[in-house]
Amino acid sequence: MREFLIGRSTLLQAALLSALTLAAVALLGLVLAYWTWIWFAPRAEQRTESVAAASGTVAAAGALFGSPPRAQGAAAPTGIAITLLGIVAASGGRRGHAVVQLDGKQILAVNEGEDVAPGVRLAEVHSGHVVLMRGGARETLTWPKRRATAAPVARTLNK
Repeated sequence: MREFLIGRSTLLQAALLSALTLAAVALLGLVLAYWTWIWFAPRAEQRTESVAAASGTVAAAGALFGSPPRAQGAAAPTGIAITLLGIVAASGGRRGHAVVQLDGKQILAVNEGEDVAPGVRLAEVHSGHVVLMRGGARETLTWPKRRATAAPVARTLNK
């Protein structure tokens, strides 16, 4: 009877040793697969939030071919479809506000420091322009250019 118990414990030890070896090999395989993926996998492309750009504008085309270098503190003109309609400059310790139109449809009143559109924040409000932050880049949004109007026609009275 004693031989049977010894033989049985040897069988149990062999099964336990085989299970531990299988678990160690599986763990080693997982670790090797993980580090192989980390070292040799293609790098993920950086995702950027797309903001609707005004098609056919010079600012949109400038992004294709580059633009001349600017001074460090100067803000770049914006190339997104946001039109400045009004400004309330900051005074008395209060933040400034801007009234903007998005894509020629939606009109918003935005406080300084709030988001105008997803990924676009109103950073600064000045008397003649506002500065937007988009993707860490500063962009200037100025008053829209006025169209040239015809000179007033002088009326002559026939008497």
